[in-house]
Amino acid sequence: YSQWPQWIQTRYKHKPLRRDLNLWTDKNAIRENFDRLFRKFQNSILVVSYRMDGIPSVEELLTLLRKYKRYIHTEQVPDYQYVLSSKPSGELLIIAE
Repeated sequence: YSQWPQWIQTRYKHKPLRRDLNLWTDKNAIRENFDRLFRKFQNSILVVSYRMDGIPSVEELLTLLRKYKRYIHTEQVPDYQYVLSSKPSGELLIIAE
């Protein structure tokens, strides 16, 4: 709590918290970051819960996984709506061995 003042953006009416870019919110680097993650854990069973409308696309994600995994199983979860979202979203469970 002592560091909150440096995180609050005071120039806005509703005073949001500052958001720093991280490797999972940079659309230009996301594919490379997934590739690096899959490579790092290529000797493990990977389980990924992924939003159907995410970046990269599901097909791009599966293509990246196929570089490191031989068997990939997908299971679509029924659509649901996040509390702050205006529309339902689909989710895909990916298991890669």
